[in-house]
Amino acid sequence: MHPEPHDAPAPHQDPTEWGRLVESLDVASVFVVIGNWIGPKLRGQVAVEDVWQETLWCSWRDRHQHAWRNLSAWRTWLLSIARNRVRDAGRTLGRTKRGGDHRTDAFSALAGHESVSALLPPGSTTPSRVAGFRERALAMEQALDSLEPDLRAIVQLRLFEEVPMREAAAQLGLPLSTAKERLLRGVTRYRHRLRQLLGSDEDRGGAP
Repeated sequence: MHPEPHDAPAPHQDPTEWGRLVESLDVASVFVVIGNWIGPKLRGQVAVEDVWQETLWCSWRDRHQHAWRNLSAWRTWLLSIARNRVRDAGRTLGRTKRGGDHRTDAFSALAGHESVSALLPPGSTTPSRVAGFRERALAMEQALDSLEPDLRAIVQLRLFEEVPMREAAAQLGLPLSTAKERLLRGVTRYRHRLRQLLGSDEDRGGAP
């Protein structure tokens, strides 16, 4: 008797698949989203890389709470974890400034661990990979910053945060047709600028 297919773990619960899934996310684009959420008030106190590492650890720890549908849905789940970690970091640092909490680290779950790699399946993250993600993320941020504010807002929501078109238009208070037109112009200009920054051979088109 051969084992039934349903006995196999979901991809995000399989240690042998985990690293491949992480690599498939275009982590640099996730870094851009996290950096935007951190904002100027927390920048310098909270590192994007630390938020990402804790996000990976939380998602692996809680992997059975997520019902696998596809890579996009998994990315959305990871981003929801990252957003909560940024909020928690802001609250922790706020308490520290008010004298209510004297801990210096913004994150508690990974305190005392030199590397999150020890807590995750092999190949999930390495310093060299993180450095490469950060370098590409900086180019993406520069390309985004080159856009006019109205174009940058819709590109950020749709291309990076993957907010549905109608929801993005509603968030920005725009008619759907206007939002679509701005997105087309914004994506075209953004990708042109990214090609200039990275070189045309490095802009893969499908990536943000």
